[in-house]
Amino acid sequence: MRYILKYKKRFFIVIPLMVILSCIEEIPLESDGFEEALVIEGTVTNEVKHHEIRLSKVFAIDSTGPKPLTGANVSLSGNKEYVFEEAEPGVYISLDSFAAQPAIEYELNILVNNKEYKSQSMQLPGNSKIGKLQANRIDYGGENGVAVTLNNQNIDQTANYYRYEYVETFKFNSNYKKVKDLIIVNEEPIEVPKQKEEYTCYQTNKSQEIILANTNSLSEDAVNNLLIKFISSDSPILSNRYSILVKQYVISREAYTYYEILEELSGLENVFTQSQPGFFAGNISNINKPEEKVIGYFDISSVSTKRVYFNYEDFYDANSIKPRFVSFAQCEVTTPSTSTLIAQLEQGIVRWSGVTPTGAFMVVPTRCVDCTVFGSNKKPEFWED
Repeated sequence: MRYILKYKKRFFIVIPLMVILSCIEEIPLESDGFEEALVIEGTVTNEVKHHEIRLSKVFAIDSTGPKPLTGANVSLSGNKEYVFEEAEPGVYISLDSFAAQPAIEYELNILVNNKEYKSQSMQLPGNSKIGKLQANRIDYGGENGVAVTLNNQNIDQTANYYRYEYVETFKFNSNYKKVKDLIIVNEEPIEVPKQKEEYTCYQTNKSQEIILANTNSLSEDAVNNLLIKFISSDSPILSNRYSILVKQYVISREAYTYYEILEELSGLENVFTQSQPGFFAGNISNINKPEEKVIGYFDISSVSTKRVYFNYEDFYDANSIKPRFVSFAQCEVTTPSTSTLIAQLEQGIVRWSGVTPTGAFMVVPTRCVDCTVFGSNKKPEFWED
């Protein structure tokens, strides 16, 4: 089986002496630094939902990240006009739920601070569904672990360019399951029943990588064995049960080229959250001042999703030592004096572990018994055990 790693780097724009661009299409790159730029993030899909556009301002000399851009009038023109309302600073949600339709030209329109911005006209591309999403234990890059790979089913021969995102959720346990807590009453530590669920938790993370696939130059018009996620065997992500939801976007050739250049120039963090020593244009511009810096790419895309689950025991010996956030060696049991114990409890750094024959309280570091240090004790609605 062939595993392909596609674009697992973070976004960051740098100033290269020379950039070898894709033969598909060239996007202009400017090497001059800039004071500020409008950042527009948004993709409208063929899913019936309330779609989202994000607006912010980023500054070359500001490394603290983008600042939400408020007070904008945002709309999408197509078979009708769709109006977006600001739901929170910089986040604009369509008032109506809708799905992009084939053969319709869509344009994003933004009016803010007496400036008018417009995207290029975009159409919904072809459609392609995820055929198989599977997990296998492999050796990859000198490491052993579990690889999540994807194969798609090409329904429309015009679907040649793909972008992928995922949301991973995993279930895990704390090192120890304790039945009691310690609280302070009248300046004395006392035992009480456990106040909340702290043994079983869940953590959810969104993908940060650029993951692309292009079948335009392949003899077979399909994506085969595309590596979406590789998880090392020593990662606590694998310790109990894992699920990943993968979203496949069929995108335009121009959008593919845009993200491909982002990958080529990537090095550190997300392009939308770091200072920008360089700049290249997307498909959105100020209609009265085309030279103004605008970052981002507005796209119309068809979408397919698929989820897969697997357990630790599916690939590893159930009796082996499972990877954890905290090693057992870091979970030393101590018996502090009353004054020290009160101070530690007030700081939240220890939890109940037991009582000595003499009645002294034993404690361990909080991270060893409280899984909410690393995740949420609320079971996701979609979760299947």
